[in-house]
Amino acid sequence: MRIFTDAEKEQLQAKIEDEQERQRALRKSIQIEKKKESKRSRGIISTALSYKYSMLGFILFLIALNLFLLLPRQNYDYHTYLVPMVTLMLLFNHIAYQFTKRGWPSYVMKTIAWVWMIFGCAYLFWLFKTGAV
Repeated sequence: MRIFTDAEKEQLQAKIEDEQERQRALRKSIQIEKKKESKRSRGIISTALSYKYSMLGFILFLIALNLFLLLPRQNYDYHTYLVPMVTLMLLFNHIAYQFTKRGWPSYVMKTIAWVWMIFGCAYLFWLFKTGAV
């Protein structure tokens, strides 16, 4: 076993203190970065949530308005279903791509959204072809 001289002990002690100081500064900078990142992510999350729910509320308002305007009518022409069809397309796509992110509910909702979109586009093209609009 080697015995250190006083000068070597002082050098080692100085190196240890320098390393401890460097690690303290590194920890402090990491904590500052974490605080900044959490503040940024909170802002992004709150903005995304406000968009997600406000858009859902707007689409549901459109559907309620369509039902309010459509139900009292006695003549049900083909073109009267166009606006509810489009709002349901918006609703299904919004739910599929904003509320379901992974797993089987995501696959089911995206399938429903795409099928309804294809059905809505076919209905729209049929309306324009027959001249009902």
